[in-house]
Amino acid sequence: MKEESKMRKVPISLGKAIALLVVSILLGSVFTFGMQHWNAEVTRKSCALVETQFVSYQEIHQPKRPLHIKEIAIYCANGEHYNIDGVSINTQLKDALSALSEQENISLLIHPNSNTIVEFSTENGNILDFNKTTRKLGRESTGFLFLGFFLYFCALVGLYYVVLNCIHKRKAKCT
Repeated sequence: MKEESKMRKVPISLGKAIALLVVSILLGSVFTFGMQHWNAEVTRKSCALVETQFVSYQEIHQPKRPLHIKEIAIYCANGEHYNIDGVSINTQLKDALSALSEQENISLLIHPNSNTIVEFSTENGNILDFNKTTRKLGRESTGFLFLGFFLYFCALVGLYYVVLNCIHKRKAKCT
């Protein structure tokens, strides 16, 4: 009879449930709202035009996936560097960048919210096309939007287990 009076154990501890709730809300907010802002659809007029000379570039790899390029930093004669987002990186882009000579004149359109290059031009033509880049950034932000919604669902699961743990603790005190 004593075993019947014992309550079933909650599958997730209170600490883990709180951690799930907090982390899911934070990451869900970044993925849902941050990516929508940083990759927002823009017009050519709203982008900053930078005309400078090319100095060099550097591929920035993801720490745990060294074969995957996270972004490419473009170093310019104006002392600044600008980044090309990973969604735009392909073999054709890397070949075009490696063919550039130092001090070659370049024109860059910079996204106003993320300082990402959305168009890259030289005197010989476009290396990165504005329309293609903004389309790719839009698809990326949509993917992150769904990931953010999933994380909000995980936050609800965390909240459920926080409440369940509190109910179990309250019932345990009453008996």
